[in-house]
Amino acid sequence: MEINYLLEGSGDKTIVFVHGLSDNLYYWQKLSFELGKDYNVISYDLRGHGSSPYAPFTMDELADDLHDLLLMLDINKASLVGLSLGGNVALLFALKYPQMLEKLVVMSSFSEVDDNLRSKFGEFKTAILKSYEDFYDVIIRYVLPEDILNENFEALEFYKHEAAKSANLKAIENGIDIGVDFYITDKLKNLNHPALILAGRDDEITKVNLSKILNENIKNSHLVVFENTKHNLLIGRNIEEILKIIREFL
Repeated sequence: MEINYLLEGSGDKTIVFVHGLSDNLYYWQKLSFELGKDYNVISYDLRGHGSSPYAPFTMDELADDLHDLLLMLDINKASLVGLSLGGNVALLFALKYPQMLEKLVVMSSFSEVDDNLRSKFGEFKTAILKSYEDFYDVIIRYVLPEDILNENFEALEFYKHEAAKSANLKAIENGIDIGVDFYITDKLKNLNHPALILAGRDDEITKVNLSKILNENIKNSHLVVFENTKHNLLIGRNIEEILKIIREFL
């Protein structure tokens, strides 16, 4: 696979950011800019996202893509920060390649699918089979709090139509399909690395109970829940706190 990536910053240690479904590497700009002052930082586009070409993928293949990218860059060990689907990739990478992991940060993610998440995946699948715009309209209300949706309505509408021009619908559908079948809870006991789990109190996609499952099954883990926050943790009022927590953890 050809994987589009961005290498920033400088430091003795490396952080890799793994974005979520339908996003791209620029999702992490605010964190990567700040953390790049002290760390070697890598952001990259998953298959079929951003500028990485699409080829059908499994969760294992996404984890292997990350492994191969690190080998190509001659990086033997890194800390991972993954959001949602990116959190799944980071968790699976940690299980498959523990020798390459330093520390793990998982945001708005899960190790198993409950009835609520299965229902949301069904909504997303129905919408993406119609159009990107339909998918966006469904998912955005689960991603951002109402005050931010209202304050940024015009900008979000503009972004929706711009993103629709290049979005790969097959890749998004593929991401939904592999998410529905994801289950690694029984393997989490094998994780020995320090893990930081971040969640939004009002997340209606991956509810807090799924983050608690991660916290209960990863022995060396810590859970932080952000108030007035849905699935997207990186909203303006949380950025400084998230940076502070990640810096202290790393």
